[in-house]
Amino acid sequence: MLRKSAAIGAGVFLVSVLAAALPGAALAAGGSLAAAPNITVSAGQAALIALGYYLANSPWLFGLAYFTLFRPLVAGFFVGLILGDPAQGTLIGAAINIPYLGFISAGGTLPADASLAGWVGTTVALAGHLDPVKAIPIAFGLGLLGTIIFYSRMSIDSVFAHWADARADRADIAGVALMNWLPGQAFLFVASFVPVFWLALNGSAAVLDILNRMPLWAINGLVIAGGVLPAIGIALNMRFIFRGAVIPYFFIGFILFTMTHGTISLVVIAALGLCLAYLHLNFVRPRAAAALEPALSAEPTAATESPVTTSPTGQLALQLTRGDLLKSWALWTFFAHANYNYERLQGTGFAHAMTPIIKRLYTTPEEIRAGLKRHLVFFNTEPNFGNIVHGTIIAMEEQRANGAPIDDDAINSVKSGLMGPLAGIGDTLSQSTITPILLALGIGIAGGTASGSVVPALSGATGNPLGAIIYMVLVSVVIVAIGYTAWMQGYRRGRSFVTEVLRSGTIDRVLVGAGVLGNMVLGALAAKFIVVNLAPTITIAGAQLNLQSAVIDPLFPGALALGLVVSTWWLLRRVNPLLLLIVYLVVSMLAAYPFFGPGQANANDFSYQACTSSLLHPYYPCGAPPAPAPSPTP
Repeated sequence: MLRKSAAIGAGVFLVSVLAAALPGAALAAGGSLAAAPNITVSAGQAALIALGYYLANSPWLFGLAYFTLFRPLVAGFFVGLILGDPAQGTLIGAAINIPYLGFISAGGTLPADASLAGWVGTTVALAGHLDPVKAIPIAFGLGLLGTIIFYSRMSIDSVFAHWADARADRADIAGVALMNWLPGQAFLFVASFVPVFWLALNGSAAVLDILNRMPLWAINGLVIAGGVLPAIGIALNMRFIFRGAVIPYFFIGFILFTMTHGTISLVVIAALGLCLAYLHLNFVRPRAAAALEPALSAEPTAATESPVTTSPTGQLALQLTRGDLLKSWALWTFFAHANYNYERLQGTGFAHAMTPIIKRLYTTPEEIRAGLKRHLVFFNTEPNFGNIVHGTIIAMEEQRANGAPIDDDAINSVKSGLMGPLAGIGDTLSQSTITPILLALGIGIAGGTASGSVVPALSGATGNPLGAIIYMVLVSVVIVAIGYTAWMQGYRRGRSFVTEVLRSGTIDRVLVGAGVLGNMVLGALAAKFIVVNLAPTITIAGAQLNLQSAVIDPLFPGALALGLVVSTWWLLRRVNPLLLLIVYLVVSMLAAYPFFGPGQANANDFSYQACTSSLLHPYYPCGAPPAPAPSPTP
């Protein structure tokens, strides 16, 4: 698995670089676009950037790193702070984040490292004074290369799970907790800090040297790719919410943003989406969410039926305190993925979270040993909505300690029965709905806008750091509230809470309402950031007419962008996203080459811009041909 993932990541990155660099070298098109700018990243700044990347993948931010520092919008803001330009850093991060709107990591997989793309991609763009759009394909290559770090970690961390087993055999509660975070985080720090420090310190110069050796058409190819690649991110997210009765809201959002020429903000569109979601839920009857119920509809467990030992006051003889529950929740929230590994995924994280419970309920070494080993088995679910599982298991452990006939098989059956359905619900809501919607709002506030029919430009010279800050605050409040509520409700109401929610249709209504809002915002994002230009013209009665400006745009402005994103959504149901990324990048580069018209002889010829001679490029009408050079005098 590690070799395969490393080969895919390195191969795609190499293809991306070669697709951009080799055509220029083959054509021997001399001259650079501009003199290489000075690289100002110091060793101290590179160390802070590398530390930020480590923290984005670490457990130290109360489980919120994945939703905050891992996202390019936030990474761009912090890189900008480190390098002295938070506004431009936020703008670049917003641009890089667009293709990652549909990013999801579930079940031990990572399609691309959005975090590396954000931290290093923004560093390269800021250090080289690159346009944010040109940073998108560069960052995409870095993101694919970053999967090597992730898959290395997933393989190595499996060893540390066995170290935890050895501590459990000795009934060492503190040792099991230590093995969940210390060795895995030590390895992650080295594996992430060292390469990112080098890339931040030296990678900018290498990337910029490649860019400055490219011919003009290749640079334009990167700009074209910057307008095309966001379609992949938006379409990836559409796979989860672009369905059923909520599909029309995507087109409403797209048309609304297009017809207002981008003067309406994404915040307003989101507010309109909330209103339409309310109307939709009241006038369109949601489809019943019965598919998930069978897995959870079994009779209540023995935990709620069996006699238990109680004190004279009627309370449990062994009773957990609110402090025990809060400590257990905090440990899970912090360290659920501290030792994420292929063998058990969140298994050691679950055992770590159960250590305060085991310490409170059990006293003999045999009981402690059995409790630790009981929870060091395979486990994986969405770490916030899935907290219902933990609360339920804690209630069962409490009942077991007080004499209820609950054995290991009963506890493991509940864990395995609940974790799958809750992972599906949780990932759909947290990763596929809540995070993209809040990111879209943050990107909008950051200042992103399309520059008509030319290329996507992100609002002039600078962006608004409030976009990243507001997103961080909102997503943190929402995720923490969900995790805490699910944990406590799971403990108080146990398994019945899940079945009650499903039978009431609440989850289905939430998903439908989120689908309305999400489609509205995604449609506006497609209109805002996806840009496709057709340069070819037709000649009628001696007059040249551009196919896009004279025929397509007057009939349906933005039709090309809309067609691209819908086609991408259709293709992603059949084609691997990585393959589609390579195809789009190569097509963008080829479509920038001057295949016809002036500019073929020299890719840096001024006529390439004065009279468009490529396929996917803004159209410029042809002027008078350049005057021939005077003949040398004899």
